[in-house]
Amino acid sequence: MANKMKEFKRNPGNIAFCYYRYSSDAQRDVSIDQQRQAAHEYAEKHGYIIPPGCEFEDRGITGTTIERPGLQHMLYEAKHKRPAYLILWKLDRLSREIHDSFFIDAQLQDSGVQIVTVGEPLPDDSHMRYVIQALYASMAHNFIENHRSNVMRGQNFNAENALYNGVKILGYIGKPNKKYEIDPETAPIVRKIFTDYVEGKPLQKIANELNESGLRSVRGNKFVVNSLNMILRNRAYIGEYRWGEHVIPGGMPQIISVELFDAADKKLTKNKRGGTGAARKLNPEETDFWLTGHIYCGECGATLHGISGTSKTGKIYYYYSCLNHQKKACKMGNQRKEKLEAIVRHTLDRILEDSTLRLIIAKLCFDYYADSKSDDKGAYLESLKSKLKDVEGKLQNFVKAISAGIFNETVQEAMNELEGQKRMLKEQIEAEELREKYDIKLDDIVKFFESFVGNLDNKELREYVLDIFVDKIYVYKERMVITFHFTDDKQELSYEDTLEMIENHRYLMDCVNDPEAHVEDNPVAAKMRESLISVGGTDPNFFP
Repeated sequence: MANKMKEFKRNPGNIAFCYYRYSSDAQRDVSIDQQRQAAHEYAEKHGYIIPPGCEFEDRGITGTTIERPGLQHMLYEAKHKRPAYLILWKLDRLSREIHDSFFIDAQLQDSGVQIVTVGEPLPDDSHMRYVIQALYASMAHNFIENHRSNVMRGQNFNAENALYNGVKILGYIGKPNKKYEIDPETAPIVRKIFTDYVEGKPLQKIANELNESGLRSVRGNKFVVNSLNMILRNRAYIGEYRWGEHVIPGGMPQIISVELFDAADKKLTKNKRGGTGAARKLNPEETDFWLTGHIYCGECGATLHGISGTSKTGKIYYYYSCLNHQKKACKMGNQRKEKLEAIVRHTLDRILEDSTLRLIIAKLCFDYYADSKSDDKGAYLESLKSKLKDVEGKLQNFVKAISAGIFNETVQEAMNELEGQKRMLKEQIEAEELREKYDIKLDDIVKFFESFVGNLDNKELREYVLDIFVDKIYVYKERMVITFHFTDDKQELSYEDTLEMIENHRYLMDCVNDPEAHVEDNPVAAKMRESLISVGGTDPNFFP
């Protein structure tokens, strides 16, 4: 019997935090002031208390990165002050990237904080919330694509001029329409990573020391060997700006010397070929530990991270390793990467291939979507139109001032800013009007889930499906236990039995596809095929 898993328990009381974000290049956005007003109205209606100093914001920062000062401050305070709720305008205030959104939500759950949204109601059922969230993200993606070409033109212009393009790099400060600047707080971390590595310190030890010091990567995660590899390979640190096909030497302020970078690169190349230090290294281009973020030690509850080791013959083996085991504080040994990922992949395939289960989940999503759409009553669209009217009023006041002979550089700058807001709001209104006209049907949601079937070889899609359906994976010595977002049921899987089932299923499929194959060589597969293709099979109850 599996151990009882940790369930989400909201902090007691009615204290609420608020988080607001406004992105200057977003297609669908609401001003900080509007978000604040809506949050306070929501709190008053539901009896929540927003204490002074418990509202956090990020202005002019894209939702495609979690490296935002306001967001990181909120997460830190939530961990220590333990509010009961976090009020958002919509889920995309946290992140426009679904994987990052799930990551942030998981951090808040660990802190006992429940997310509530004003403009995009979510079900109280935490299991269904993730599936609904994925559906919303998929819908938003369709509308954002309509404006992507305009954004790409702007990004190409930025790249040609070595300007900040929304990519966060450890050690640098990036501001819209400006060149990168060296960050005095994080640049020393970069120098330390390069220096320690060149001086012989193992990457895993460097990562452990950084994490124990409370430092985090540019994405807000703990450092792992993977992220350190990418830092050590990043030529931005020697002044080279890169964006797509654009390469501009001298386009970045230089943080380390070329000599130090070359020394690190030489050492990385040597280790990749199996030289000294090859053990416990990871090459991000060759290795994808896609369970990271969901996988935990069943013995102590710590997270599992990817590591590797090299045998005497030079062959590299990859493992998931308990963080506490690496510190000699847990008895859980390393688990082979291929084994764990094969079992989880098999589980996801079974979920997706179960048409009845797909329909049940789709029906739950549709019922909730229909209810939330009727409750919204166009409030979001009306808030956008109200903001547009306000901007147009301010512009008209400037026109009157100019007519009265009042005009200077400050007035011109203010008018330019308002004109930009006006253009953006019109785009937002157009996108929202399209969204409201688009009526999602149950069949649309069913097809949404069907599109995943048989496509899990795609890395991005596989991670997307994992985020939607799986909450946590607890790893033990002989088994794993998987918890899901859409049900309270937990699935306990024996490594030995499940791997045998996977092998038999693979053998059976080979036999079905090849009539000349000798299925009798595998008695279990023979029994499976007979039960599958014969009405009077040997064991009609073989498949439960």
